[in-house]
Amino acid sequence: MSATSGPENEAHAFPAWGRHDLKRPVALFAAVAGFAVTAPAALVAGCNVHEIGHAVVGVSLGWEVERVNLCLPGDGSVEYARIGTSAGNLQGYAGGLIAAMVLLIVYFVFFALPRRPLRGPGWWAAALGVALWVGPQIILGILEGVAGPGRDYTDFIRDAPALYLPLIALSILAGAAAHVWRWREVWLPRRG
Repeated sequence: MSATSGPENEAHAFPAWGRHDLKRPVALFAAVAGFAVTAPAALVAGCNVHEIGHAVVGVSLGWEVERVNLCLPGDGSVEYARIGTSAGNLQGYAGGLIAAMVLLIVYFVFFALPRRPLRGPGWWAAALGVALWVGPQIILGILEGVAGPGRDYTDFIRDAPALYLPLIALSILAGAAAHVWRWREVWLPRRG
């Protein structure tokens, strides 16, 4: 074995940029632009996947979907011609959980695969824009599943905003914290 190989001689791989690069106007603009484009796009895309997830699971349960109202960026909904009785809560859970899975897939495929380098501040901020909306989709999926068919999950939020609004805000912060932790090398001081 050569003297230069082995785990004790491997250098820790840092991203090609660090937090100090955000002092440069171009890098800071790239980060702001990446977040400003991706966060609203991920919110609208997640909402639309959420509604389509309801419809797909509803149809597979034998329900008749009359119309899917997409979020652009208003309220999305699914109108049913006939609602079945079997596994109605499954249809409620499906929207948010499917949307969360799709957002996670987008996050990992485009931004956080192992051994994929972090391209720069714009990519980091764009990935943050996707990561933010995973938690709220999970919370909304759970609320819709608990509400069951024929009941409006927003009644839970309206009746107890002091509980659900901070919970949704904390889920957004959890997504941001997970993203920052994933790319913690950006924020650590560089070693010698």
